[in-house]
Amino acid sequence: MNKLQLLESLKEHHINLSSRQCEIYIERAANKIAIDTGVVKKSYLLDSVAGQRWYALDSKVLKVERVDFNDVKIPKLIGEPIIEDDEITDPDDTADSALSTPTSNSSNKRFWMLNSYPLSPYSTTTYDISGNTESTSTSSSTGNMLRIGIVEGGVNAITRDGRTSNYHSCSVTSTKGIRVYAISLPNAFNNSTNSSTDDSGSLIDDGTFSGPLADIPVEFHEVILNGAIMLGYQNPSNFNPDMITYFKNEFIQGKKDIKKFERTRYSTGFIKPMDF
Repeated sequence: MNKLQLLESLKEHHINLSSRQCEIYIERAANKIAIDTGVVKKSYLLDSVAGQRWYALDSKVLKVERVDFNDVKIPKLIGEPIIEDDEITDPDDTADSALSTPTSNSSNKRFWMLNSYPLSPYSTTTYDISGNTESTSTSSSTGNMLRIGIVEGGVNAITRDGRTSNYHSCSVTSTKGIRVYAISLPNAFNNSTNSSTDDSGSLIDDGTFSGPLADIPVEFHEVILNGAIMLGYQNPSNFNPDMITYFKNEFIQGKKDIKKFERTRYSTGFIKPMDF
């Protein structure tokens, strides 16, 4: 089903909903499917910078499954390096400085790791007890967005505060050198212009479906529809417990079918012992 077909089917149940409300329910149902089944898989390209350890990922990324560096698969680091590269900033922390940019090495023992802590706090508050005053300083932040770190291994790579670590930050600058394979949320509908073919509900110019319909296989678009109908019946203006129960069961069964599809998508099946 394309977008127009989905909207028309949804409005058969919820005639009073606006087109944008219908789109929101479709997007919410698609997001729930992606979170529960992992059916939406995407790859993201990032530029690597010598001396930079952390790189922000797209906000849609749910789980990173694999990372390639310069077209070579690199393993995930078990644990964390004991020395941070001091890219975490604080408005009142000016004493620390970042580590020097490492020189490239021939071993190329690179690893990836994940972190969701922000690079800088939203705000810091300083209390003056004697003067009974307080002051707040703020800094820009990406929030708790998932970040990926690239480190390189080496014997006694860096030393700080009497501690030695065998890992330092990436030593190579490359354009689109990092490829991240991840389970993600689907794209939302593009409503930047009312004249676009995407907003009219038709197929977009490249022949693919728009928004979340492009990211979830077409054979499961009816599952999205069942989830959107269920959400519509939860709306106070159209509340119907019986219809909620029916379409919720259909939605849950559809997600089970998607999970089964994902388990057998890249295999021929399961070996089952037989007794002759």
